[in-house]
Amino acid sequence: MSISVPYLDPMRKTVFQLAAMAFQEDMPEGDITVEALQLERFPCKGYVKTRESLVMAGVAWGDQVVEAFRALHPEAQLKLHFNVEDGQPVDPGATLCTVEAPADEVLAFERTFLNFLSRSLGIAKQTATLVGMLEQARVGTRVLDTRKTQPGYRLFDKYSVRCGGGWNHRLNLSDQVLIKENHIAKHDGVAEVLRFVKRNLKRPVPIIIEVQNFDECRAAIEEGCDVIMLDNFSPEQVREACTSKPNTIEFEVSGGITSQNILEYCHAGIDRISIGAITHSVKAPDITLLVEEELNRDHSH
Repeated sequence: MSISVPYLDPMRKTVFQLAAMAFQEDMPEGDITVEALQLERFPCKGYVKTRESLVMAGVAWGDQVVEAFRALHPEAQLKLHFNVEDGQPVDPGATLCTVEAPADEVLAFERTFLNFLSRSLGIAKQTATLVGMLEQARVGTRVLDTRKTQPGYRLFDKYSVRCGGGWNHRLNLSDQVLIKENHIAKHDGVAEVLRFVKRNLKRPVPIIIEVQNFDECRAAIEEGCDVIMLDNFSPEQVREACTSKPNTIEFEVSGGITSQNILEYCHAGIDRISIGAITHSVKAPDITLLVEEELNRDHSH
């Protein structure tokens, strides 16, 4: 299952840069423990395993973490092989990937790589949980991310959302117009600000406007735009707003959406739900890297 995104190459470049900084941060003068134990003499194979159900996210950028390690250690023999494709469900106990190298390299690589993988898998799982709820309820509402991403990890986080079956909102401030309350405050209401934007927009991009009440929603419908964002509307208010929704405009809801109330919003007729928590409140999954000796000990018990 291949996850197609237009930002794959810049995302991979970002991961290389972040990983290079992370390895330098973790080993400014090498790993003193493995040096003292002379572990470079021992060949090693490590297995990254999960103890919980997951959705895979990491194949598209994993080799960039390896390349960043090699950039700091040109003689490194490290090899990384994935057993699961991005976007594919994973059962507890499964091996996500294997790492082969002398033991000192595996141990130096382990923590930084797992830090990246844990974040990506955590985002994908949170997204997939919500997407799965909507699919089971047979509603057509899409789950979108926001710009509430880890600084520097924007493309990484958004790719992880795609692995979980979610959709990306705007990538940055440059690719869509999103008129919010603070923008409207500088103009004379929703209708005036939409007219002003359309007159002054230098290139054709989607126009989204955030509205606070029914009057603003009606004004936005009359002026026309691509998406109307119903900010902090209750499910009942969303249902009422959707009764006048034209086919040419999508309605989105944001603010206060949780797994407990998301289905109420979907049944109210909304097209899209944007949820910042899927990227800003990431829960690391229970994954670990075990070398062959540890696995053998586990099996012998």
